[in-house]
Amino acid sequence: MHKPPVVILSGVRWDFLWQRHQTLATLFAGAGYPTVFVETTGLANPRLGRNSLRSIFGRIRRSGGMGERQAAERNLTVYAPLTAPPTYGAFRWPNAKLLVPRIISDLRKIAGPHPVVVAYPPTRTTLGLISGLDPRLVLYDCSDDYEHFPGVPKDIEETERELLLRADLVSCTSARLLEKARSIRPDAFLSGPAVDYERFAVLQGSGGEVSTVCFFGHVSLERIDFDALRAIAGAGFELRIVGGLGSVEKGFFEIPGIDYRGEVSHAGLPSALAGVDAFVLPYKVNLLTRPISPAKTYECLATGKPVVAAHLPAMLDLAGYVYPAHGPEDYVDVLRNLQRLETEGKRRARIELARKSSWNIRFRALEEALWRHM
Repeated sequence: MHKPPVVILSGVRWDFLWQRHQTLATLFAGAGYPTVFVETTGLANPRLGRNSLRSIFGRIRRSGGMGERQAAERNLTVYAPLTAPPTYGAFRWPNAKLLVPRIISDLRKIAGPHPVVVAYPPTRTTLGLISGLDPRLVLYDCSDDYEHFPGVPKDIEETERELLLRADLVSCTSARLLEKARSIRPDAFLSGPAVDYERFAVLQGSGGEVSTVCFFGHVSLERIDFDALRAIAGAGFELRIVGGLGSVEKGFFEIPGIDYRGEVSHAGLPSALAGVDAFVLPYKVNLLTRPISPAKTYECLATGKPVVAAHLPAMLDLAGYVYPAHGPEDYVDVLRNLQRLETEGKRRARIELARKSSWNIRFRALEEALWRHM
């Protein structure tokens, strides 16, 4: 069976917090598809600051020549495109006339003709790339409610509608995103988050007294409830935070009890999480976060450790596997009472749910859906 090239139009950089975009790229490559991971072409205007300028200059440096570099995985190429933000007309003109045609030319040379395209940010840039690549099949893998991101293009609803109609297949990572997509694409289907089970299963062990609590992931004011984090540290728990930083409250990491370990590779996560007794997912519940189903939930469950999570709809769907928290005091109350609340049955149930949500199973279903439409 001839396996066509796959182009992933990602919403993140290759070296950003590891998530669905990079995982699918490695799985396609591992399954024998010549795969090109195209780093984000932008969603909003970059915020001015040292980190933003470093990111911009890094993008320009990486995009020198054809912006192409080999990843460690066989069959996988990472491509860093040079684009302007897809926001204002002054940016869209050079994208349409100069930058997108160059990217299309490069991708044709790297991937070859008529690739399968897996699309993420539903921007005008993404639509232009899809048109120019003349793909044999387009999968829109909807993983966020983009219209609620800060600073997105004013016509993001319109361009997402165009992508929903243009795509041959539409998959959604949560029930809430699926409900929204089906108003335009009744054939959209659920392809929820998954876990590299074996990677996190090494952390399984019997429960006991809870002293070290952990959150791992990207830390930003838009998504994370800092009041909850302060309450956990203030209650006497050691709060370990592993991950990259966005916008953070001034002086936050000077609070006693907070142990910030920085950003680590996905392969290095198990080592960074060693010694953790419980996990917290302290998301704010707002328009930006309400539709999401965090992939790290299943990574936490695979360890068998207890998980205390914000009352996002996706977390309420996991009642019995995670402990819901409606405010900072709930996180503290649950953590203090885990020795009483926990049972061996609950630990085994978390592990079994994670096992059934492995990436091997999820990818196989997605691959079968693609072949049915090719």
